[in-house]
Amino acid sequence: MLDRIKQLLITVPKDGAIYLAEKLSQRTGFFITNGHLLYLVANFEGISHTSFTTDYLLLNTNVDIQSFENNQLFPSGKYNILEFLPTEQGYEENKLESFLNLCVSHTEYMGGKSFVKFFFSLSELFQDPKAQQFKNLIGLFGELSFLKHMASKHNVDLSFHWHKGGSRDKYEISLEDINIEIKTTAAIDEEVTIKHTQLFNADQNYLVVVCVEETAAGQTLNQLISSMLFDQTHFKNYNFVLNIEREKRRVSPVEANRKTFSVKVINLYDATIINPFDSIPGCVSQLTYKLDLVEKECVPDN
Repeated sequence: MLDRIKQLLITVPKDGAIYLAEKLSQRTGFFITNGHLLYLVANFEGISHTSFTTDYLLLNTNVDIQSFENNQLFPSGKYNILEFLPTEQGYEENKLESFLNLCVSHTEYMGGKSFVKFFFSLSELFQDPKAQQFKNLIGLFGELSFLKHMASKHNVDLSFHWHKGGSRDKYEISLEDINIEIKTTAAIDEEVTIKHTQLFNADQNYLVVVCVEETAAGQTLNQLISSMLFDQTHFKNYNFVLNIEREKRRVSPVEANRKTFSVKVINLYDATIINPFDSIPGCVSQLTYKLDLVEKECVPDN
């Protein structure tokens, strides 16, 4: 089944329709839409609508689906959907295989029952490891520190544009004319990892580098979030609150309440100025590298 699903993920049209990939039972199966793998179970349990997301999984229950493409084995009706989210590089084969095996077992041994409980059991297995959780903690602290800096110093509230399309947006902040990529580093030197085509392309892009240090005199992520949520002037929109809750789930709740950080400096760079390459050969793709910004010119913070 793994090889068949991998092939279908490539060949199935990305037209927004839902295509049957593998029928598991009369009410469960694997489907594909826009290159994403779905595990669908008819909502015979009468679960009310809910939505929940993790790094790799998206849960939506009691979704009305009117028709399926290329197969009429599943009638229109209410379905519970577990979407397996790919990374920028696609699906990791070992994670894809594990997801398939667990969903098949859910059908075989549980008959598709306890769908929400099944989702949470998978979310624990597919959650980021501790090192990644700490990296997410640093990243979120830096992003929020930049938002707070712009609001307090420049009276500019960017929170509505922060991850407006979700945590997997191409850029952290997308405005009408410009995009802002935010990198947070706890290193001594200002060196950050760059995905070349993400930052250096035809768009008008800016890079923000937030340098932080772990110190007892700093504040925790939860303290930073609280100060922003209780701000009487800024950050008063649903998009910000939604993304706070989404991003908090990607970090350790213990470290979010215990690790304290201080911001050393926030620097803004124009991508057209700091691009280290005049051109990239067409045979090179997915170029990622470390970029030292110590001697690069910053945009004045005034």
